[in-house]
Parts: sequence; structure tokens; C-alpha cells
Amino acid sequence: MDPLQLDPAWPSAVPLVDLETALEHSLLQSGLSRQDYIKRLVQDLHKPRLQPLLWLLPRRWRLAPAQLPQQLHGLAQLLERGLLTPSLLAVLGDEMAHLLPQPDQATTPLERWRGAGESSLKPWSEVVALSQSDAPADATGAEAKASHLAPGLVWNNLGLHYGQNQARRQANSAAAQWLNHHAARGGSRELIETLQQRGWQIKARFRASVASFGLGACFRSQANDSWQQIPIGLPMRSGLLDQNGQEITMLLPHSAVEMELCGEGCELLLQFYQGTEGICGWEALNDLQRPWQNDRHNGTVRYMGEPWQGSNLLELMDLTDVMALVHNSVASELQLRWGGYGSVGYCIDTTALVQQALLDQCDLFPLLLNGIWRERLLRTSQRLPASSALQRYQKALMELPLDLSHHGSSSTEAWRRLQGCQPLSSPFCLSQHIQHAPNDFTAVAL
Repeated sequence: MDPLQLDPAWPSAVPLVDLETALEHSLLQSGLSRQDYIKRLVQDLHKPRLQPLLWLLPRRWRLAPAQLPQQLHGLAQLLERGLLTPSLLAVLGDEMAHLLPQPDQATTPLERWRGAGESSLKPWSEVVALSQSDAPADATGAEAKASHLAPGLVWNNLGLHYGQNQARRQANSAAAQWLNHHAARGGSRELIETLQQRGWQIKARFRASVASFGLGACFRSQANDSWQQIPIGLPMRSGLLDQNGQEITMLLPHSAVEMELCGEGCELLLQFYQGTEGICGWEALNDLQRPWQNDRHNGTVRYMGEPWQGSNLLELMDLTDVMALVHNSVASELQLRWGGYGSVGYCIDTTALVQQALLDQCDLFPLLLNGIWRERLLRTSQRLPASSALQRYQKALMELPLDLSHHGSSSTEAWRRLQGCQPLSSPFCLSQHIQHAPNDFTAVAL
């Protein structure tokens, strides 16, 4: 089965088409040979935002590594023969700096997380005013500004709207800077407590959805004036065998701690994770509204557990403060690329660490933070003053599962987590099959 195959019966507010079908129709429209078409398709692979094409393109639509830009040969060779596995993804996270060139960073992850002080922040009154804007959410740019991969195929989701308007998205970004500022100084609970005392309703939730690294695509045929959206996912092998002896394939999740802050006519949306932005910390949740992937209300985002509110939320904030300080310190001291993304964890690892520290268990898969990086994080954490949050973080580092290899009874627990972070609703047949499979791993036959 094509891992990105779509269920045509899935109820979608926008027309969808799977990537394989869009590629076939675009090839017919181009009049090119398949080889020339593929060369055109990947001619912009030197652009970092398009490099996930190496991963997600169906195998017969890929060029041989030697036909790609030289700096991508190593990465392409790793991906040429099949899908990624958890163990290979862990190696990529550790070695990415050697495979892809990165620009020099003027500031360290620790400096970016801390910020330049309160004088550099947008006044909170302006943050509130921006978030109170009731203008309609804006849509993605016009076709002329989009990146055309091939005839009818555009590397963007034209016509979709953001979840919030531009002013509210600016408010989210500014609020994230405020939280990181407090986290690096007196503690982020100080800001949260102040808002709670002013009557704000604030909650945090663990979330997971199908990852696409922000990538999107759409297709328009010569016979149709409207755009069809192409759902993007990153398929990978799980390392788990079902009862038929077949390895279970899955779509890589994106995960984060989502926080919603409502008060004084505002709705601020933030997320905490280790991200490609170059820090571990709070970022704006400014998603383009992709109803097949990241809708907070239709089941495509999987929420795990009950919301964290009141005093429980303050405990979560203390923990994220400690984690951000430790992870950004290690990334700065070792001059890690991308702020340590991959090395000191992916988004899924930091979310799982928060879960593990607060609940003594987690619901995410695959977890890829390996031993040597856990040791480095642990040693850096031992330089911090003792606290309950620090103790919980250190315990979670030692007990968090590692999904590089499973057999026997460990496969059962890994399956629980894999199934537990799948979307409750998805157009991807692969995700549907996993979600509807038995909870009992010994009965799973996909």
C-alpha cells in the first residue's frame, strides 16, 4: 500500500488528492519523459525547505543520489533504498550537521531563548491589543508567489486560511517571547500566575499530529480551475512486526505541549518543544489550517490526557523552564546546529520528557533521545540548584523509553504508544488502519 494513500470517503472541507495521483497527472500535463520530469521536480532541492522531498517522494519518483546536488549525496544514499527507521532517524539527528551545510549563527540557542531583556519585548498591552483583533483569518498567497514544482503542482497550500488572523499570530509570537523571557529569569509561572489572577483561563495539553515540517502542496489539472490539496506525511518503518510478520509502517508524528491562554478578549496559542527554529522553548502556534492534519477540533490533532490547569499547570511550567535551560545550555556549549534539534531530542522527545516527568509514563512513539545525549543533558542539569522540577526532569531522562530496537514484551509497550499518538481522524489509510487495529499487540495484523 502507498503509505500516503487517502481514503476518498474521509469528510474533508476542501478537495484532496494523493501525492502519487498528482504526480502522474502533472507528468501527463508536462509532456516530458519521466526522467526529465523528475529532474525538473527536484531542481530546487538545494533549498532547505524542499529537502524533505528526498524522504516523502514515492520511490519511483526519486533521482539517484549521483544526480542530486553534491551536498545531498550522503543524505540521499541513506534514503535511497527505503523508508527511515527509528534507529536511522536517531543517527540522522546526531549526524545531520555533517550531511547538510548550515549557515553560521550569530547568537547561541541560550541567547535566543533568553532574549535581550524586557526592553526588547513588545509591551504586554500591545500583545493583548493584537490578540483582540477580530479581522478574518487571511489565506495563503497568490499563485504567482508560490513555488511551482512541475505543471499544475505547487509547493504550497494555495487558498487555505490560517487558524488566526495576522495580528493574532503576531500576538502569539510576542507572547512566546514573554514566556521564554520569564522562564530564563524568575520563572514562567510568574507570568501565568499573574494572568490567572486577572481571570484568564489557561490550559496546556499534550498533542500529536502527522508531521510535515510545515510543507504543503496542491495540484490543479488543465481541466479544473480549482486547487486540490495534497496531504503530506513522512512515512517510516516502526521496527515492530505484526502477527503476519510484516513490519508496521507509520507516519512520523509532530508533537508539542500546546497552551491556550484566553482572557480580556484574547486567545493566545503557543507550543513548547525542541524545534527547527533553533531553541527548546515556547513558540507561537501559528499553523496554516490544514483540515486533514492540524485542525484542533476534528480529531486530526490527537490530545493525550486531561488538560493541565490551575496549580497543576504551574508545575508543568516549572518543568519546561528546567528543560529549556538544560537543552539550550548543552546546544550552546557544544555549538550544535539547529539549536541541538535531533541531537538533544526531536519535538517528540521533549514532549515525551514532559509527559514522563509529570505522569511517570508517556504516550508517544518513536522516542529517539539516545544514551550519550541523555548523559550530557543529565550532567548539565546537575549544575542547577535543586528543585522538584529538576528532580522530575532527571528521573524522566533516566526512565524515558528509547525506540531504537524492540523485541518480546517491549514491543507491546511500544505499540501502545505508537497507537496512542495516532490521529483519531485522518484521511491517510495508513493512520486509519493503525487507529482501528486491536489494542492487544498479539492480535495486530495490518
